[in-house]
Order: sequence, then C-alpha cells, then structure tokens
Amino acid sequence: MFCISQLLLVSTVRAQSKTLLNGTIIITLVSNDTIWLGADSRTSSLTEKGYTVNKNGMCKIYSTNDVIYAMAGHVRYVDNSFDFIKIMQRCVNEQKDFNKAMTLFEQRAKKEIKSILTKFSRKSINTLIKTNNGSFLNVIAVTFMNGEKQIKEMKFAIEAVDNSWNVNYKEAAEIGVGSLRFVGHAANASKYVRNNNLYFGNGRNVGNKINDLIKYEYEQGTVTVGMPADVISIYDGGYKRVITSGLCEQ
Repeated sequence: MFCISQLLLVSTVRAQSKTLLNGTIIITLVSNDTIWLGADSRTSSLTEKGYTVNKNGMCKIYSTNDVIYAMAGHVRYVDNSFDFIKIMQRCVNEQKDFNKAMTLFEQRAKKEIKSILTKFSRKSINTLIKTNNGSFLNVIAVTFMNGEKQIKEMKFAIEAVDNSWNVNYKEAAEIGVGSLRFVGHAANASKYVRNNNLYFGNGRNVGNKINDLIKYEYEQGTVTVGMPADVISIYDGGYKRVITSGLCEQ
C-alpha cells in the first residue's frame, strides 16, 4: 500500500504590480522500477481578497540532462525577472553530480528569495505568511540512472524576524519505494486516496490514475488546480511523458 505524506500548502502572492506564476499540485509516486510525477497546469495569484486564476497555464514538470524536476510555489514572474526553473537548469548543467547540483540550487535559491523579498510590500509578505505559513517554493527533483534512484524534495519558506525576513530551508523525509506524496493544494485528492484505500502496486494505468487524482481535485472546486495535467514516468536511463498538457517542451 502506498503511504500518504503530509500535505504542503503552496500558493502565490501579487507583488507590487507584477504577477507570479505558480505551481499548485504535484504528485510523486515511487515503485520498484519507476518514479511517477504528475502536475496540473493552472497558475494563480494570491491577494488579500483571495486567489485569482491567471488566463495562461504553464508546464510544471521539466527536464535538464538526466534530472527531472517539478516546482510549486513562486516559480517565476511573467516578465522572467526571476525564474527558478532557469536557476535549476544552470545548476544541473554546471554540476553533473545530482547531489552537488541540488546543493548549488539550494544556495542560489536562498539568495534569490532574499533578493525577491526586497521587492515585496510588507503587506504582501504578511499575506503569504498568514495564508501558507510562509511557504515560498517547493521542488521535487529526480534522477534514475544505472539502477540508482535519487529523489530530493526541497522546501523554502520565509518567516518574520523582528523587522526583517528569514529564508528557511528543509528537505522532506526520504521518498522511498511505496511512497505516494502530494505537494500543493491536494486536500481532496489525498483524502480520496486515504478513504478509499487505493492501491497502485500492480503498476497498471498509473499515469491515468495520477491524472484522475489531479482532475478530482479540480472537480472538487479547488480554484488553484486546473486541467489539463502532465504525467511523466521516469525509469532507469530515461523518461516518458505519458500524459501531456501540450504546454511542456519535449
């Protein structure tokens, strides 16, 4: 049986007159010979009045060399004044070792977040902290080469300290074989799996099942989750996009 991890709430904030594009739900599932990643394609903004759905969706699962990664939270500005996707691409290209690349990303992401916070109003930052306990960016990165699975879940959050802001970093517990993990707005989907004792162990139609969970979250009225979704299967030495939103570069 696949276990359910804790739910991480991730959203976005409108900073000054710019709009952040964000990921909202990511599902990771690990079996003996495959790692599955699924994500929706909706983007949204958070103001003091609540969430606003952006007109354009975006791809949320990317690949650089042998590393596949998905991001949720404050991923980039629409004008690309900052872009954590590009930061990850550069880190993977500069460091061929997976762990070294992830360490480099951690360092650069912290620095970038500190810089970004200087562009936010205090009111916007307080809204983010109040709504999502300060959660700013979550990243799932995966590589599967020569029989070795390596998975890293990185969480960046901000907290108010006196008259300034700290950037906190945590790595989630190891995602082992038999793990089903939700990142983002996935309360309904995770509850559905738990209440129905769903099994994925036979490996049949896993891509469709993940897609259905994302669709279920959307149909339950979660405003920050929208279709179509992307689902990718990662196997030893390669990967395949089994369900595509049409927004991701191949």
